[in-house]
Amino acid sequence: MEPRTRNRTLLRRAGLAACLGVLLVPVAAGTATAEAAKRKAPVVKSVSPMSTNVGQTLVIRGRHFKAGRNVNTVAFKRDGGKAVFVKADVGTRKMLKVKLSDKLTAALVVRNGLPSATQFRLRVLSRRFGKKFTGLALSPTVGPELPPAPPAPPAADPEGDCDGDGQLNGVDADDDNDLLTDTLEKSLRLDGCKSDTDGDGAEDGYEYQSARDLNDDEQQDANNYAPYPTRRPYPNPLDGTDGGVDHDGDFLDLVSEYKLWRISGSRTLERLSYSAGEQYSVSTRDAGTGRRLPSLPAAGYPKHNSFMGWAGRAGYDPVGLSALGDQWYAPRTHYRLKDLDRDGSLSAAELTYYDKDHDGWLNDAERDEDADGLTNQDEANGCMTPSFWAGLYDKETPFPVVYAGTDLDVADSDGDGIRDGADDQDHDDVPNLVECSRQAIANLGPDPSALTLPPADGRPAIAFVNPFNPCLPHTQSRTCPRYIDISKAFAPFAKDDVYWFIKN
Repeated sequence: MEPRTRNRTLLRRAGLAACLGVLLVPVAAGTATAEAAKRKAPVVKSVSPMSTNVGQTLVIRGRHFKAGRNVNTVAFKRDGGKAVFVKADVGTRKMLKVKLSDKLTAALVVRNGLPSATQFRLRVLSRRFGKKFTGLALSPTVGPELPPAPPAPPAADPEGDCDGDGQLNGVDADDDNDLLTDTLEKSLRLDGCKSDTDGDGAEDGYEYQSARDLNDDEQQDANNYAPYPTRRPYPNPLDGTDGGVDHDGDFLDLVSEYKLWRISGSRTLERLSYSAGEQYSVSTRDAGTGRRLPSLPAAGYPKHNSFMGWAGRAGYDPVGLSALGDQWYAPRTHYRLKDLDRDGSLSAAELTYYDKDHDGWLNDAERDEDADGLTNQDEANGCMTPSFWAGLYDKETPFPVVYAGTDLDVADSDGDGIRDGADDQDHDDVPNLVECSRQAIANLGPDPSALTLPPADGRPAIAFVNPFNPCLPHTQSRTCPRYIDISKAFAPFAKDDVYWFIKN
């Protein structure tokens, strides 16, 4: 080959190689970019809806997900809990759809004994794990699975009389007398011929209005009623499991407040005398803002005045109490029934002992609807229930005889003619009212730890009361056993107790 021809051939080859080089570079770069994308960690950009329930579908948008069904995993983690992993049913590179499985139910925060709405942080596992869990702004709140919609109840027989009021259903606007019209009950899928559709012990009308009260938020300005809520955790006439729930946080559950409403004589839904949706059911609306304000003062509370008037007439104010260490038949000293610390005078706290938070107003728990000297909370789940003492003083060995508590809605629970506050469950001659609070009797303030060590002078030992133990505070009471089986000893004789130092 001639030199000139050979040079032209070499130049053509060099040019072709150069062209191929130019073409090959973008191809290699594109492949590298795709491979790099596959290696990138998934990123969450948005979540919808931000408030949902177990059993519903959550949509997550972002990037670097895997396309396909059940190939991406979402980790749900509440603060302080372990992560729960759920497969995404549908996935594209930028979107996931996740059905919230029942596995999340066990991870929900439990309030009042029931799983409640809980905020979860998210982290996606695709080809790689997301670098971190989402912040609060991208962390949805998940509630328990919603109950299935109940079937529409059958219509009441127009020729019948569901509530027995003598008016036929066909012309009676409220067939079951639960204070809800038949038209409203039908729209809510309630049984118009049954006053308590879900059978939890509270009438439909009461639960309906309590739900409105609970949903009546205070942040709106000017404030007015929000629409009736139809889902949990509100008092729900279609949820038969919520009778024991304290929705409004006043230490009274739904059925307890319903009982109080019934005995209060206020048979109306216009303003519930006891609402399961308000801590201070006796309240007024501020004229300017519409917000609720407590309006039942502790001073001069009529129910308490009724009790004290009865106590004076019946010989229970003053009362004769034994001194610590005296035999039950020794002479007694007389004290006013409310002189809990036995100092001979009534302090401001003793005058209104039922105002437990000392704010000057009475909430539903502090009231005494049956006028027996014990607050509603004392009788519902407080000092007049054995479980209260077992929980509060768990190191105290209980007395072997089990005494009954008192009824929330009956002034004289055992029918002996003595109102419960002045009565004596364990027959140790110390009235129930006097045995309800160790701190009040010792006058040591609200700190329970003040009674965990032997007192310096012995006097506060009188405060070791318990309405279900006749040996506290007096080991010489007429019902405290004279002889103790040391192997079965109880307070104050058990050496495991902090009260062993009380002398006989």
